[in-house]
Amino acid sequence: MNNAIQPLSVSQLLSPSTVAVIGASEDQGKFGGRALHMLMRHRYAGSIYPINPNREQLFGLKAYPSVADTPEPPELAIMAVPQAQVKDRVRECAARGVRCAIIITARFSDAGEEGAAIERELVEIARAGGMRLIGPNCLGLISPANNLVLCSSPALDIDTLPRSPIGFATQSGALMGTLFDRAVAMGIGFSHCVSVGNQADLELCDFIEFLIEDPATRVICSYIEGVKSPARFVQLARRARAAGKPWLAVKAGRTAAGAGAAFSHTASLAGDYAVLKAVCDRENVVLLDDVFAMLLLAASMARHPGHKVDQAVLVSTSGGSAALTADALSDAEIPMTSFSEPTRAQLATLYVPGQADNPVDLFGAKVVEVPDFAYQSALLPMRDVHADVCLSVITTAPNLAGIATGLSRGCAEAGKPILQVMQPGALANDAREALRKTGEPFTDSAAEAVEAIRAWRAWSAYRERVVDEPAPKISIELPAGAVSLGEEESKALLRQAGIPVNEGVVVDGIEQALVHAEEIGYPLVAKIVSPQIVHKTEVGGVALNLRNRTELNDALLAMKTRVAEAMPQAHIEGFFLQRMVTGTVELLVGARHDAQFGPMVVIGSGGVLVELMKDVILLPLPVSRQAAMDALLSLRIAPLLRGYRGAQPLDVDSAADVVMRFAAIAECLKGRDFEIEVNPLKMDIEGCVAVDARARIGEVVP
Repeated sequence: MNNAIQPLSVSQLLSPSTVAVIGASEDQGKFGGRALHMLMRHRYAGSIYPINPNREQLFGLKAYPSVADTPEPPELAIMAVPQAQVKDRVRECAARGVRCAIIITARFSDAGEEGAAIERELVEIARAGGMRLIGPNCLGLISPANNLVLCSSPALDIDTLPRSPIGFATQSGALMGTLFDRAVAMGIGFSHCVSVGNQADLELCDFIEFLIEDPATRVICSYIEGVKSPARFVQLARRARAAGKPWLAVKAGRTAAGAGAAFSHTASLAGDYAVLKAVCDRENVVLLDDVFAMLLLAASMARHPGHKVDQAVLVSTSGGSAALTADALSDAEIPMTSFSEPTRAQLATLYVPGQADNPVDLFGAKVVEVPDFAYQSALLPMRDVHADVCLSVITTAPNLAGIATGLSRGCAEAGKPILQVMQPGALANDAREALRKTGEPFTDSAAEAVEAIRAWRAWSAYRERVVDEPAPKISIELPAGAVSLGEEESKALLRQAGIPVNEGVVVDGIEQALVHAEEIGYPLVAKIVSPQIVHKTEVGGVALNLRNRTELNDALLAMKTRVAEAMPQAHIEGFFLQRMVTGTVELLVGARHDAQFGPMVVIGSGGVLVELMKDVILLPLPVSRQAAMDALLSLRIAPLLRGYRGAQPLDVDSAADVVMRFAAIAECLKGRDFEIEVNPLKMDIEGCVAVDARARIGEVVP
């Protein structure tokens, strides 16, 4: 046995010279039978060793009782045996010198801790024998570039494996089969598809790395449920960018863990999906909401490598469908091309006024018969310098195949992509077949096409963020152990970092409050102080604009009553009296440690509506001042910051400075679990002030 894993590239894994199918049979109702059948059907060129102790031959191939009996060690073995047998089969493979085993069987870490413990044993056995594992709980792989099929999906029951320069790595086996089937229906294919399952050993990033280096792949697709190696994920994103290969991804679980956190809004609004999106935005890994839109985009990008998209031309056979699709483009913030005068003049020779101003209505022609009308209706607008992509929405009409192919020819001559939407049912089958033969991407869903263009536009707009002005150097005193900081202590920490806060004092009762109020000066704000109360306004624990002793006394008495009724279990330690600060806009600014990607700065709309609006942007460290400014001016409330309806612009520079100082705090806390938040940060035309704060600083992260 080997004492360590021998080097095995994914390239070798996807082009083995020998394959063993453990559990092989002639019964295609079982995985082993289907896997063996598919491997032979798609003309795998290497040696195949069916493993079945009860048969001497399968499909004319000699069968073997076990991998120990094959003429040579198989480079790759695939197994779908009962869970109780998997450990023994893995041990046999490792002892025989198999380089990699694909484990289809489920009910390991996907079924709880007992299964996870067995899964860890499988990895230990494999590593002791110098063998790698894919899975368990996966659906295998499909490599059209190598005529290698180790997958049982019925989508593979076809005569020929279509090939396109699109690679797909997925944590869902069923999605692999589904996307493969959809690709076949579009007349396109893949270079390689891999289902990674539980990722006990080889994981998603291993295959992304291969696809970056693979000459048969131009566009990378992925379906992600969880990132196993965050630092490597970021590194690979940069390598994909350097290689000029777009990386597209769909992430499951957009409403995951962070949503239930109670300590701060920062944690609840910066959950798993939001953090991954922030990292992907920074590295230009393009997140989409729909796997079929991802496939459509990948097919289009593969045909037009490096093409950038900003503005769209909409062509349709229906004014109604054109209007609905134009609305969808607008909702996705995709601008429609405003044609230049030369383009308008050319279109005016074909169309009645108003029918080709974008959208282009194919049935708005001046005359009934125009030679190559669909071709010209695509060529002329797509030659416009501002036209980047054509979206064709086809409804019921005569000669749909002629229309679809004519539009494709026009866009091809203009050198620009077209995404075609076939909205009819069987009536459009001839058109679909015509496009399928050319490999021109099409879909039946306008929503998929709009999502694909939105994502293409996001990929095109990417500019690498250079940290031209790093976060300021600060010096703050940090507690040695874990601690939760109330508002007073949190503001003290912010003050050390140079963030402006409104002055105040904590008092233990109403009499003391009346004394210190004179020192602070009216008007003032009073807040309840209790370690059990996170969101003070929700329990009536805040009183604003108190102008004299009488108002203060009455407000504190009423506050104690309200809080006691709302949270009788809360221990009230006193009141926090503060100078009253007004502001035009309220922001949330915070920072937290993400268990996978490290410190994040959080910026959003603040105040009592923070969770309702969910107007939040995350920035991974390091943060540049330009990134801070861009984030502030990308919020939905940005018009208020710029000066809405004649109002004076607010001091965005001062807010950006606060963001940068939060980045500095996050840098100081790197390596520890933490959350710190200001809500609200009150902004005005001059300056901004943090009027409420909360922090939790945990232990060092292992």
